[in-house]
Amino acid sequence: MKKQINKIAITGGTHGNELTGVYLINKFTKNPDLVKRDSFKTIFMHTNLEAIKQCTRYIDKDLNRTFTKDGLNNPDLDTYEDILAKEINQKIGPKGSDNPNVDFIMDLHSTTSNMGLSICISTEDKLSWQVAAYVKECIPEIHIFSWKGDTGDTSFVSSIPPSGFTIEVGSIPQGVLRADMFFETEKIIQTILNFFELYNNEKLKKVYTEIEIYDNVKSVDFPRDKDGNIEAMVHPDLQENGYYKLKKGDPIFVTLDGEYICYSDLDGLYALFINEAAYYEKGVAMCLAEKKIISI
Repeated sequence: MKKQINKIAITGGTHGNELTGVYLINKFTKNPDLVKRDSFKTIFMHTNLEAIKQCTRYIDKDLNRTFTKDGLNNPDLDTYEDILAKEINQKIGPKGSDNPNVDFIMDLHSTTSNMGLSICISTEDKLSWQVAAYVKECIPEIHIFSWKGDTGDTSFVSSIPPSGFTIEVGSIPQGVLRADMFFETEKIIQTILNFFELYNNEKLKKVYTEIEIYDNVKSVDFPRDKDGNIEAMVHPDLQENGYYKLKKGDPIFVTLDGEYICYSDLDGLYALFINEAAYYEKGVAMCLAEKKIISI
C-alpha cells in the first residue's frame, strides 16, 4: 500500500544570494492559497535568513553542505550554519527518521551557469524519481541531474526528508531576480503540487518506468599554478552551453595568454554547472555527466 503524502515543504534562500527562491517564498507567504491543495499541507520557509539579509551565499559555511548525519549529530560543530542546520533538521526531519515532519521537499536554487531548468536528485528514493518523470513529461525542456554531492554522505537540504530534490534554474547572476526564471520555477512548483494531489487521490494516469537523466561522473577544476592561482578561463564556446556534449579535442579552457586547452577525457560526457560562480571556492570549473536512461 502506497504511503499518503501529508506534508510538503518548499524551501528557499538556502543560499542567501539566490533570489528566485527567496522571493517565491515571499510570494507564497503573502498568498498561501497559491500552494494549497486539499489532500496535503504545504509549508514554506526561508532557510538562511541571515544570509538573505546580507545577500550573500552563506555566513560561515555553505548551508547546503551541512546536512550530513554525522554533522547533524555533532554538538561540537557550532558555526552559524551548523546550528541552523540542526534547527532546520528538527523542523522538516529529522533526517533518517521513520516518521519525519515532512514527506517531500523542493529546495529552490539558481545558478550562474546557463543550465535552463534542472532538477537535481541526490536520492535513490523511487517516489522522487516518479515526481521528476512527471515533471519532465509536463515540462519537456527540464533536465534531470543525478548527483549525490561532494561530501560523501549527502549533505543537501533536500536530503532531510525521505523524498525530494533541488530545483536549479539559470543562468542568473548572484543577487539578481530574473522574471522569466522566477515564473518558470513557480511553474515547476505547481506541477509538483499537482502531481501529489493526483497521487494522493489515485488519479495519476500512469506509473513511470524509466527516465532520461544526466548522471554525474566527475568535477573538473580550472588549470592552476603551483600556488593554486587560476591559469585559464572557460573557453567562450563552452561558456553559455549548459549540458554541452563534449568530444576529444574540443577547447574547454583558454589561458590568460590566449592558448587553448582542449578536452581529452571520454567522448560523450556532458558539461554542466559550467563556470558557476559559487564553485570557484570549491575548485570546480564544471561538472561532467553521462546521459543515460534509467529504470525507475
